[in-house]
Amino acid sequence: MNLRRFIPKMNEVRLGLLLTVLSFLLFMANPAFFSVISHKMFDFNFQARGPIAGKRDVVIIAIDQKSQDVYGRWPWTRTVIASVIDRIARGNPKAVGLDIVFSYPEERPDFNLAQQLLSIAPPKGPLRAALEDALENANADQRLATSLKSAGNVVPGYFFFTDPAEVKELKMNVEADYRIIKHSRFSSIKYPASGKRDFAMITAAGAKPNIKPITDSAPTTGYFNMVPDSDGTLRKIINVIQFNGKYFPSLSLQVLGLYYGSPPKIIFSDGGVEGFEAGRAFIPSDEMGGSYVNYYGGEGAFPAVSIADLMGRGYDAPEALENLFKDKIVLVGATAIGIYDMRVTPFGIQPGIMVHANFIQSIIDGRQLSRANWFLIFDALSIAVVGVILTFAMRRLKVFGGLLLALILIAAYILFQRYMLVEKNTLLDVLYPLITIIMVYGGIAFYKYFMEAKEKRYVKEAFGHYLSPAVIHKIMEDPGQLKLGGETRVLTASFSDIKGFSTISEGLTPDALVVLLNEYLTEMTDIVLENQGTLDKYIGDAIVAFYGAPLHYDNHADLACRSALLCQKRLKELRKKWKDEGRPEVEARLGINTGPMLVGNMGSHQRFDYTVIGDEVNLAARLEGINKQYGTYICISENTRNAIGDAYVVRELDLIRVVGRSTPVRIYELVDFPGEVTEATRQWLQHYSAAAALYQARKWEEAIAAFEACMALNKDDAASWTYIKRCRIFIATPPETDWDGVFSHTSK
Repeated sequence: MNLRRFIPKMNEVRLGLLLTVLSFLLFMANPAFFSVISHKMFDFNFQARGPIAGKRDVVIIAIDQKSQDVYGRWPWTRTVIASVIDRIARGNPKAVGLDIVFSYPEERPDFNLAQQLLSIAPPKGPLRAALEDALENANADQRLATSLKSAGNVVPGYFFFTDPAEVKELKMNVEADYRIIKHSRFSSIKYPASGKRDFAMITAAGAKPNIKPITDSAPTTGYFNMVPDSDGTLRKIINVIQFNGKYFPSLSLQVLGLYYGSPPKIIFSDGGVEGFEAGRAFIPSDEMGGSYVNYYGGEGAFPAVSIADLMGRGYDAPEALENLFKDKIVLVGATAIGIYDMRVTPFGIQPGIMVHANFIQSIIDGRQLSRANWFLIFDALSIAVVGVILTFAMRRLKVFGGLLLALILIAAYILFQRYMLVEKNTLLDVLYPLITIIMVYGGIAFYKYFMEAKEKRYVKEAFGHYLSPAVIHKIMEDPGQLKLGGETRVLTASFSDIKGFSTISEGLTPDALVVLLNEYLTEMTDIVLENQGTLDKYIGDAIVAFYGAPLHYDNHADLACRSALLCQKRLKELRKKWKDEGRPEVEARLGINTGPMLVGNMGSHQRFDYTVIGDEVNLAARLEGINKQYGTYICISENTRNAIGDAYVVRELDLIRVVGRSTPVRIYELVDFPGEVTEATRQWLQHYSAAAALYQARKWEEAIAAFEACMALNKDDAASWTYIKRCRIFIATPPETDWDGVFSHTSK
């Protein structure tokens, strides 16, 4: 890809859409790094939501440090567990789950001794009866099996091995272990209509079941394997594992099956596991059988009773046990840190038994978390929608406005997905829409900053020589005001030229001429720029300027006239200085016209100038030359006169037709600022207006006398002398009867 050819074609929209597509591709690829971030945002949602209050249908019976202080270091003899189950059963719970595995027969010395003594005891009599009672009490496995069978609603746990190498190393009898637990597999399976039977899921290589007497004494068993995410945090319970070609449910599902009175059911779709049914509850899952845990809070979110307390006097009474257990689910498991069943959760480190409690309670409460069937489409649409909205909005917004919009979109999406989590128990992927917003805003903001800096450099380089710093600053604040290329706008053009420059140049050496000309041009240009004028070009000693572009302002005619008067006043000061220095006294004439002109970059692709062209520009140049005919120094057009109103003192010079223009134009002399006109000048202007009226009325003799009176008041009034000569011609050769007062100039 030719990057140099691609970059010039880039704009905000293309960049924004490109970044949106990139976000979508990241969403589809779901790289590990972003997956970790997504997990952390999942945790943050729980932490921001906080604990869920309300009743609890799950009670924890804890193998805690207090219990170990009473019964000794874990594992205990199974007669203790049997006694615990007996006491729990007296409280009439609906289901009991044991997060414990009894995978080996318990070896007790008293059991072995009783067996040995029985072998030599008399076949009948009190001694044998006593030994038989001792043997029965010492048979911990049978004692536990009896308690399990008596309770009828206890689900012992077991675990799977998923590493074939480990199974091989331990020399496990896979077939024998399978036969022990096979009755606990899913008895109800719903396959997709397509008939598909092969699905990707976690597959076990071996099992560590409870010993057969214990397994056979329980209505069912369930595995308690937990698989954390890549960052070590447990967010899902894997509710199905395939072993020996069959599907086995988790401990949590089996407990829920007993609670609802029907075994759990697994439901497949063509993509994998769709979910599970336990009684009336549907439990959604991912295609691998993993169901999100809706955590109710930290370790204290569920009531936990120490086994030491449960077996104490406080729970001797049936009423106390029923208040604690009746119609509830009881989970028995380790909470002591030293037993090493601790899990990292969004609410911190908790015992594994608490994870089961959170999951089971969420199913009972109808708070099971789900990924809606439409979540992939919704997440993809979210990426597209926020990307497109931000892209097109950033075309019109500045960087700060875009940042505000981006923050609003982020806040809105976070609040929406928070609402879906808390109120609808539905998970949405907040990460990728946020990545889209950040990427699109960041990319376009950087692009705008880069292009803005480029535009500012261009403005500074292209206009620094002929715009004032203040105007350049305004353009750089908003380069969009500068429309490069050509466009027609109403502007005011100004042409100035040095009077008698050829004569001046002949009298100076080249070096002296350069010094004089540079000083003159510098002083005049500074005034033009100070009045927001744009320097078009220098043509020898001539200065071409225009007002009203590139920045638009309505008072461009006023600024052009102000600039012209200030130039003349500064020249008056400079003439005194130059006279004292023995240098020529420079005078300049200006022509000013207002009208529609074509303004923009004119030239070739390699070289161009920001300039104005058009008939109205040419008229300004003609008016500069017309000054010679009337002895004036600032000649303005009727358009300019109308634009400035009464802001300046002017006098009407003539109605003329200039070379190259058929339409007559009324011209005026720009005299001065109103506040700086003397009384003598006012009288002279009044006499001049009266004389001009006589001229227009064809009263030639009277007009001559009036113009002579003007010259008496102002001996430098060459315009009056021009009219005197014109009147004498008309006396000798009167004009046509349809004479309209227009005087045609035949020279520029």
